[in-house]
Amino acid sequence: MENDKKSGYVYILTSPNTECVKIGGTDYPPLKRIKEINSSEPYKSLGPWSLADFRQVKNWKEIEYNLHYTFRSKLNNSIENQKELFHVAVIEVSKFLNELDNDEIIKKPKIDRFFQDKEFLDYITNLFIFTGLMNWINLQGAWTFVLFPGTSGGRYFTINIGPHEVAFSTLGNKNLSQWNMLLVDRLILDFSEVINWISNHKGKIEIEHYKTALPRSTSIMFPGTFDDVNDFLRLDGVRRALIAYWNESLTIMKEKNTMSLYSRFHNWNAIAKIHYIIENMQ
Repeated sequence: MENDKKSGYVYILTSPNTECVKIGGTDYPPLKRIKEINSSEPYKSLGPWSLADFRQVKNWKEIEYNLHYTFRSKLNNSIENQKELFHVAVIEVSKFLNELDNDEIIKKPKIDRFFQDKEFLDYITNLFIFTGLMNWINLQGAWTFVLFPGTSGGRYFTINIGPHEVAFSTLGNKNLSQWNMLLVDRLILDFSEVINWISNHKGKIEIEHYKTALPRSTSIMFPGTFDDVNDFLRLDGVRRALIAYWNESLTIMKEKNTMSLYSRFHNWNAIAKIHYIIENMQ
């Protein structure tokens, strides 16, 4: 029934301690649900479980039901008090998720806009690989990726860890250049090539720009295209400074077990697609 529809998440979990996958759904972000699964039987003994694939959808209960029905012949019947463990490969379940009706996918227009802009997509994919952010896929919600947010001035995206941004690019136009920001550790200042590059590109460096940021935070901002940002990432020292700040921030968020203030804006489906691209790169 129409009134029974409820937005939420469908997910595929895997564990190194079982060949089965867990197929489920939830009202709230998977991060919270995974913690429950890893702390209660019958799933706890087979854990730790982690995200393999996921979608944010308009009617998660219906999609979860369809998934369970599709793979019903592969249900693990040897473990009592459960109905979500299946003898099936992740790729088979992911195929089902990839073929979901577009009307079921939340924020689909923004995702389409993102994936039609090749330079933007290439930069974001590169940034996720470069920083290792996909290694923290279970921590989504503590870090967030927002596409085309309603920020003053307009932006392509923002990435937040906890209460503040760690990366963004603004929407340029004929009167105003695109600006790009990356928040890094202060060790970036030890690399003269980086300092010269920022100066030559009319950029700026701000120490501890955000009051909520960790000590040693350093904001790098400069005008330019996504190709320019990719050139910046290739400079010696940039990756070390990025990973130093981002990983420390993510570790603290994990220890605190808290969500970002911006978790409700996180684009889960965009991350699912980026994850798929990275996992299938040759």
